[in-house]
Amino acid sequence: MNLLQSFLKQFHFTKAERHGAAALALLAGAVFVAPVVYRRLYRQAPPDYSGISDQISAAEQNTAGNAADLPAKEAAQLFVFDPNTAPAEQLVHLGLPEKVAQTIVKYRNRGGRFRTPEDLQKIYVLAEEDYDRLRPFVRIKLAAASAREKRQPERREQGLAELFSFDPNTASEQELLRLGLSRPLVSRLLRYREKGGSFFDKPDFRKLYGLSDAEFARLEPFIEIRRETSAPRPATYSGGMGAGKPSKDIDINTASPEDWQQLPGIGAVRAQKIVRYRDKLGGFARIGQVAETYGLPDSIYQMIRAGLRLETPVFRMINLNTATAGEIYAHPYFSPQQARLIIAYREQHGRFGSAAEIGRIQAFTDKDWLERVLPYLTVQ
Repeated sequence: MNLLQSFLKQFHFTKAERHGAAALALLAGAVFVAPVVYRRLYRQAPPDYSGISDQISAAEQNTAGNAADLPAKEAAQLFVFDPNTAPAEQLVHLGLPEKVAQTIVKYRNRGGRFRTPEDLQKIYVLAEEDYDRLRPFVRIKLAAASAREKRQPERREQGLAELFSFDPNTASEQELLRLGLSRPLVSRLLRYREKGGSFFDKPDFRKLYGLSDAEFARLEPFIEIRRETSAPRPATYSGGMGAGKPSKDIDINTASPEDWQQLPGIGAVRAQKIVRYRDKLGGFARIGQVAETYGLPDSIYQMIRAGLRLETPVFRMINLNTATAGEIYAHPYFSPQQARLIIAYREQHGRFGSAAEIGRIQAFTDKDWLERVLPYLTVQ
């Protein structure tokens, strides 16, 4: 301290100034020395990152495991495929996990077959988003007809089909095939009977879907509906419209639930289901769409069909140039993937010039589906 004051005297500072300068110098020295002394006296343990390291390692292992089972959706290729013949490698290229691809192959190896694209939903491990993504690309090739089925047209052409008296309410499958009816038509007839349907007279047999006028004319003389096997007609069938018809005609696009309940076999629940389905569609474009109502047996539809009329057109349509993907998907005939494809096509090519233009979308090659949806599309 005395040395420092002696040194400061050389600069002609006053005594008070020399004391202040000395105090500042000591304070500055203490500031520089304090951290060194603190680190020597108080040594802190290094931070423990072991818990975080374990979590990072677990996450890396989990990611590695998932990568083996879940192919990246970005690398998935979309192309037309037949789920009945596509090998596992091709299914993986479509973006399906290896486990799902192997499940499909095992299902086929056990004798399972996909007859419609919707049958893919039988694979319980198939995610709904994968089904929606792949549904437009499913093309199922019809299996080659059996030798017996191939002979059916030949037998009819050569006049070899057997003609004998039969009751369509009781005839066996073999008897119907011997009559020359095709196997699909026979299967449809048997399903109709299993659901409670009955044929009350010869004209009823003509109503069988898929039976041509020529086939009916060929078989009509041999139809014998036995009274003991035919069920009595519902009371509501008797009326001013003639035998076999409901007593009231209704316009399927304007009929209220109460109107539907006037038809045979239609109660309050079924009437509500039909009306709700009609509203989701935006109106029926064809009378046959009534049969698509969930829970409506074909036997009931066949009973009421004669009393159905289509006098009012579809009342709600989808504008392809303004509709959102959600609005398109809300319609029962469209899947989420199909809705997204329409929006993507519109964004890439501009406004649609006509509703039929959606047929240009590569994935929309199903002509039956296009015929079903076109009545509900507009470009106005």
